Amino acid sequence: MIASLAGRVHVVTTGRVADDGSPAVVLASGLGHAWFDWDRVVRLLAPHARVLVYDRPGTGDSGPALAPATLAREVAVLDAVLAGVPGAVLVGHSMAALHVEAWARLRAGRVRGLVLVDPDPEAPGAGRPFDLSALVARWSLRLRLDRLVARHGVRLRRWAVTGSTLGRRDPAPPDQVRAVYGRPEVTRAVLEELASYPGQVAALERLRAFRPLPRVPFTVLTAGRRVFPEHLALAGQVPWGTNVLVPGSRHMVPVDRPDAVALAVLKAVRGAAV
Repeated sequence: MIASLAGRVHVVTTGRVADDGSPAVVLASGLGHAWFDWDRVVRLLAPHARVLVYDRPGTGDSGPALAPATLAREVAVLDAVLAGVPGAVLVGHSMAALHVEAWARLRAGRVRGLVLVDPDPEAPGAGRPFDLSALVARWSLRLRLDRLVARHGVRLRRWAVTGSTLGRRDPAPPDQVRAVYGRPEVTRAVLEELASYPGQVAALERLRAFRPLPRVPFTVLTAGRRVFPEHLALAGQVPWGTNVLVPGSRHMVPVDRPDAVALAVLKAVRGAAV
């Protein structure tokens, strides 16, 4: 555990400490996911780099959130996770793509690469989106329905993962899933993050206007075989950005195609263009 202004953060560090100046790799989970969802990616990366996986406040094995879910909070959490780390390749899945992009813009001198894994499809310049699921989450919290939802936390986790993997199964150990998703505070934290989604998108939009991306390898991975205009626009924010399709995967690319994630990350670690 490490301390942050937003609460105590669970961090798992694996792999070798490079003596050649190679950057560390930081893996940030999508909405509602936990550190063990990166296990297959970590196994591929650990022989080549120091890998840090963390859970946001209130989720996974982290302590309770002490601050509301905002983009500024997630930047502060990454500051704590990366304290003492001079350079890192940041990898953000789904909603966490917002967090790692924001950190890259604000801490440009410490970023060595950026990999966004099937990010939420919000094109740069679109502003604050209307998101029905965020609206439902907001009302669930206002009506204090989170305790009712939490009774089905494990089942909801299984449903979400099986519905977003090609093999329609959750490879996470059942005991870990029960230990994490059986806790009501995790359900509440996930609902709070979901409710904050439009605000986080809007905050990143404002940041994009005056904080450029650093000139480092920048890759957007898209699940499946369909090109999303939003992902092309996201990669196209900089001339060196690349959008890569990952066939054989659905939204949980780290589970379906860990090799594709690891390849993009290692190319960034080595300073190569994807």
